[in-house]
Amino acid sequence: MNKQELEMHESRRRFLRRAAWTGAGLIIAPTLLVPQPAEAGGLFSQPSPADQKKVGDQAAKEVLQKYKEIFDGRAKHFDVLGQRLVAALSPEERKTWNYRFHVLDSKEVNAFALPGGDMFMFTGLYEKLNTDDALAAVTGHEMTHVRKQHWAKAYAKAQQRDTLLALGLAIFHAGQGAQTIAQLADSAISNKFSRGEEDEADAGGLQNMVDAGYNPQGMIQLFQELQKVSGNGGSIGGDFLSDHPLTSARIDHTKQRIAALKRESDFPALTPLDYNSLK
Repeated sequence: MNKQELEMHESRRRFLRRAAWTGAGLIIAPTLLVPQPAEAGGLFSQPSPADQKKVGDQAAKEVLQKYKEIFDGRAKHFDVLGQRLVAALSPEERKTWNYRFHVLDSKEVNAFALPGGDMFMFTGLYEKLNTDDALAAVTGHEMTHVRKQHWAKAYAKAQQRDTLLALGLAIFHAGQGAQTIAQLADSAISNKFSRGEEDEADAGGLQNMVDAGYNPQGMIQLFQELQKVSGNGGSIGGDFLSDHPLTSARIDHTKQRIAALKRESDFPALTPLDYNSLK
């Protein structure tokens, strides 16, 4: 890697990490008024779906300013696949979230979703997947983070842990909304999920892809491919989720879930994905 590439990589890492999570919660400049204990209780509410969409929209703008979005056959293919997964969700889940599917031109082996529904696929991961089923697996996984409101739950817990970080939903209605949403957008971009949330996303993504008519073995393929790239410590989220490793146990859990479906003979054949033909 030459000097220019190193500088670009460091710039990207700073962008992704500038509001990284710590054990106590979000790192935010301590310039906000700190509520007294009697006042703080009402600030710890979980952000509503409407507020999550506001945060996600702002975060999506930041991402699209940093990365080049692709609009060729790869983007069309990803959108068709994504909409098929959306169609398999319940009417309430389809109505609540604004799922939009983006392909980003980057060698990073990465994919992530933002609160509210924007879903991003990096070409570095896209090109390594050999079936639509594997692509559906990672997409369904990330969509589950959205519909299970993992960012919003983590945000509320962070506020409960440390009132010094209490931004609170009240600020959305206190004349500082634009600044606050921008701060929360940074946190959404750099958010890391717990192991329990990752497992829930695996389970939800698997069920979603099966309901949409994909072969669940695609999730096994996805994990195996990521193991080739990163060893047993890899993760779907690359820099975004690097502290939650992909272990063999995660693959075993997925195999157990597939066996529990007791429908293996009903699964469709895996659908080959020719990435280069989509360019």
